[in-house]
Amino acid sequence: MSSEFLDRSAILKELVTIVSVQERISEYVDKRLCLKCDDIIDESWDGKRKDAFKQIRTLIDKYAFSRKLPKNDLGIMTQAIISHLLNIQHTFLRVLVRIDMLQDETFNEIFMDSMTTISRRVHEMMTALKHMISERASNSEEAENALEVIIRLERQIDEDNIVICRQISVATGGDSDFPCYMMRKIVADLEHISDYVKECAEIIAEI
Repeated sequence: MSSEFLDRSAILKELVTIVSVQERISEYVDKRLCLKCDDIIDESWDGKRKDAFKQIRTLIDKYAFSRKLPKNDLGIMTQAIISHLLNIQHTFLRVLVRIDMLQDETFNEIFMDSMTTISRRVHEMMTALKHMISERASNSEEAENALEVIIRLERQIDEDNIVICRQISVATGGDSDFPCYMMRKIVADLEHISDYVKECAEIIAEI
């Protein structure tokens, strides 16, 4: 393989750089969504919101390493991982935009238990993915443990989503005002992120 191409270790290092930023964005989103109905929005949210959008913009340049992917199975698998990371990134962007659409509202009580649980678990998945990539090169057992955590959390999020959909239907009688509609969309986005994280992790386990 030509020296101009990245090896496995260098690729993992580039991937963890991207996931570290996404993990930070997931933390911002989690803290915003977990506000209860009677909570006052933290004045620092506006700064966190601006930083989250800034971090998403800076991620674009971090994919430039893809020009140096080897033209073999490692390169193909890395390309698949990059596709999932881009999906995660774009979905987080949709969540941030939808939070903006809700402006300064705290969220309807019917969402809170499941919303808090789903948001926290997505953040835990991003943290586990970062840890998995960091450990993959030198500690395969630790990376395998992180994969098991990711698979478990993804399954739990699927179950949580079923619960929250039922709660919303019962509480609203099938009606859906604007905040309710937006929160359904945010929940769906978070579930999609969990799917992308799991798919990404399963490929990383093969590298």
